[in-house]
Amino acid sequence: MKKVYIVLIVLFTIFIYIFISSTSGYYEYSNNNKTVFTEEKIQEFEKDIAEGKNININNYLKNESKDYRNNITNLGDDLSEFINKTVNFILKGGFKIIEKIIN
Repeated sequence: MKKVYIVLIVLFTIFIYIFISSTSGYYEYSNNNKTVFTEEKIQEFEKDIAEGKNININNYLKNESKDYRNNITNLGDDLSEFINKTVNFILKGGFKIIEKIIN
């Protein structure tokens, strides 16, 4: 019963946090910062074109992709691939045996 109260308190706290951040305008503020950044890059792009500089689109785009890979995720990928190949091999062999039995 005590665990239920703890879960409810945590959920309520999360709700209050999200509610306050949405009413305080934090989300809109973060979106506005992204827009300002984009407008600055557009002006920089137009300036570079006017000056006749060599244009590379990667200089104006912000890379927001994050690489979360580490040794544990690599191990998980390798293990998953090994299991996939093993199950595939077993199933193909099993179906070949069933095919020989039927024929």
